[in-house]
Amino acid sequence: MSTVKAYAEKILRRLRPDAGERARPQGAVQDTARQRMEYARAVFSNGGLPSNFTVTIGVAPCNYSCRFCPQSVSKPRKALWLDLGLLRKCLSEMPEENVLLNVSSFSETIAAPNLVPCIRLMKEVRPKLGVVMATNGSLFRENVISDLIDAGLDHYSYSFDAPTRETYRTLIQVDNFDKAWRNLEQVVEMRNRKRSPMKITTHIMHFKGVEDRFEQFKAQWQDKLDGVVLRRVGNWGGADELSLTRKLEELGFVSAHETPAQRYPCNSIFMHFQLQPDGHYMPCLGTTPDYASNPKYSLGHAADTTWSQAWARLGEMRDAHLRGEWEKIEACRSCNIWSMWDETWLYDPKPGPRGHVYHLEGVEHAL
Repeated sequence: MSTVKAYAEKILRRLRPDAGERARPQGAVQDTARQRMEYARAVFSNGGLPSNFTVTIGVAPCNYSCRFCPQSVSKPRKALWLDLGLLRKCLSEMPEENVLLNVSSFSETIAAPNLVPCIRLMKEVRPKLGVVMATNGSLFRENVISDLIDAGLDHYSYSFDAPTRETYRTLIQVDNFDKAWRNLEQVVEMRNRKRSPMKITTHIMHFKGVEDRFEQFKAQWQDKLDGVVLRRVGNWGGADELSLTRKLEELGFVSAHETPAQRYPCNSIFMHFQLQPDGHYMPCLGTTPDYASNPKYSLGHAADTTWSQAWARLGEMRDAHLRGEWEKIEACRSCNIWSMWDETWLYDPKPGPRGHVYHLEGVEHAL
């Protein structure tokens, strides 16, 4: 989920190097029509194909109960790990270039028994694809991290989430701030000792009032890491169903991101989809707020559906968004992830030949 949102920050840095890694103001890259078009081309950098693909390698009871995660409400009863045969089939059907593989688990990724085999398989079958792994930072397993570096992991995304010991303890519900700090230091030291090109980044969630503490946190890490980001906080739809947003706000964790009043199509479904541990292709995390894939939104099972077929089936949801009919999709009604990207879409109240009222100017994208 987090790496997709961070992609917008990556695009901003490509277009506006002076902007650094802070969350950008709404509309910051839309000063001119040309900049708006450049931004759209960067977001849809792979044209009609996705530029991001998430592989969720497992689901298990997590050692953390982060208040922004469904596992703070209930834990899965048992573990389920993605079958390597299905993963090999999926990878072999993907493009050889221009798609970023996002690897995570619905639990702490470092604890997943299939993590290293999955990364090795990705680098064997699709060696030209970049691979980024997300972790909550709670564990340091030297042998696992060493194997990940040796396997060729490109990016180690470390979720620190809170900048101080007090906010970490409240938000994560575990008093592990110092441990997470030491774990990150050890990952950096190992990477440097092995002289690996692996990128290491971390982020703090952008709740209101956290800005000064983020700057202090960033000052201590920016010379050691490849990026320290203040990340926008969205709700992924399902968060509202589980009252996560309300519970966070009651504790003083209010997202600094303000959702625009005027809605537009969600960029995520035009640049990303995912593979679940049970083998189902799914549009996004908003369609899987719990631990099991919702058959209502499944794009097919990897055993009998190709990667390209699944991406094509997501066209029905894309088509609905281009018609401005997201309210017809239950998972999209309350989700605000669409607003994590600045508006790139142009609105014409007169539908085109396909019934679309939204379009991009001079930018190729999936249909």
